[in-house]
Amino acid sequence: MKTSLRTLAIIALIGIIASCTPQKKLVYFHGQVPSLKEGSYKLKIYPGDILSIYVFTINSDAFPFLAQPGEKPINDSRSPYERGYVVTENGDVKIPLIGSVQIKGLTLQEAGDLIESKFKVYMEDPIVTIRKLNFKVTVLGEVNKPGTYSIFNERATLPEVLGLAGDLTGFGNRTNVKLIREENNESKQFILDLTTSNVLSAETYFLHPDDIIYVEPTRKRAFQNVSPTVTVFTSIITTAVLVFTFIITNNK
Repeated sequence: MKTSLRTLAIIALIGIIASCTPQKKLVYFHGQVPSLKEGSYKLKIYPGDILSIYVFTINSDAFPFLAQPGEKPINDSRSPYERGYVVTENGDVKIPLIGSVQIKGLTLQEAGDLIESKFKVYMEDPIVTIRKLNFKVTVLGEVNKPGTYSIFNERATLPEVLGLAGDLTGFGNRTNVKLIREENNESKQFILDLTTSNVLSAETYFLHPDDIIYVEPTRKRAFQNVSPTVTVFTSIITTAVLVFTFIITNNK
């Protein structure tokens, strides 16, 4: 009887130790972090993008049909489709006064320079600012705050977006995170190991509009979901075995 209880206690302890996640699997970015060159990633424009295009000019009264930032309320509840210019399937955008402008594949700066050059035919010293209104990323799976997040600058990084999602839960598999990307009618999938610094390469460090990040659960999560009752029962049995072993050992 005594031997059986000791054996059960040893098995229970082994099970507890085995269920613990090694610290190495919880620490991010092991190894030398790669250096990212200036300009290693620049946001580009593709069909389907929604852009805000503002034109500043000295004589704005002469061009009342051009959008001016100061004319819009601060809390603009309109959808991006109502507020911006949609890039057509051909890659161009239609702007009052200058007509269609082909901007597919250009960076925001390049598109701004091109549009400025066309406005110079009609006005003096125009200044054009362009922003993407449809830059959003979606984070799913084992994170604390899954959801879709809008990005309000030209760059969003993988650590930044995971931070917005409240980081991975304790049941998130940090060695097998999926990044799904569809851009310019091309679909790609990356398997990311967050425990290594290799994930910080320019291709996966900077996120693109409409990227989807999926954090799959570990096997521990699957076991936990079997039944809370089973988990509680197992804990009770383990505790009872340890208590009986302690009593028998002390009464020997």
